Amino acid sequence: MSAPVELRARLAADYQPVRALRSPWTRMLAILPLAVIALIAAPAAFEVRPGAADLGWVGVWGLSIAQSAIGLFAVGAALRESIPGRDWSRGALALWLAIPIAIVLAVTFVSWDASPVILRGDWWLVAGVCFAGSAATALPLVAAASILAARAYPTRPAVAGALLGLGAGLMADAGWRIFCHFSEPSHVLSAHLAAVFMSTIIGTLAGMRMYGLRREKHALDEPVSAGGDHGDRSE
Repeated sequence: MSAPVELRARLAADYQPVRALRSPWTRMLAILPLAVIALIAAPAAFEVRPGAADLGWVGVWGLSIAQSAIGLFAVGAALRESIPGRDWSRGALALWLAIPIAIVLAVTFVSWDASPVILRGDWWLVAGVCFAGSAATALPLVAAASILAARAYPTRPAVAGALLGLGAGLMADAGWRIFCHFSEPSHVLSAHLAAVFMSTIIGTLAGMRMYGLRREKHALDEPVSAGGDHGDRSE
């Protein structure tokens, strides 16, 4: 059976030179400059947390760099998920979601063990500042990663968006924890982890929206009438 005339016309009009996408792990490096900015923004604008001497360079910068790297690879996982036919299995997705959370838990308790600093007053005010600061820092990362993901035309935009939002949240929190004065787990696992979850939600919504905009723009997504031009060639 031949294709309908209308469809063939649309295909002909859509022909244009394209550049093949690089591998998702190469494309994720486009986020690296923003990841570096997110890492140093809070300590540069404010200060490095008190008690940094107790944590040492590894406890302050080393753990944050490791957390930021995990976030960057989560964005890479989102870019791979965005390629049709290369989506992650359920088991792999569970690991991509569980490992970053485990990293945040590990960093929290290691920091608390080395430098226990309790938040004694203004709990909600401090929590709000950390939540808002970390979530806001993640926004440029979410925006940039969403654009990269949309270019690959994800078939599960919500999944890709959640992964890139999670990665952005981890990278933002990696910098914010260098400034945050308090290592008390109840503060970190509420305000800071809540900001990571918020970034994940924003990433999910952004991924779905970017995908929707691309579908609206792409002419071939419009319904094509089968018509009677193609006929039945089965005789």
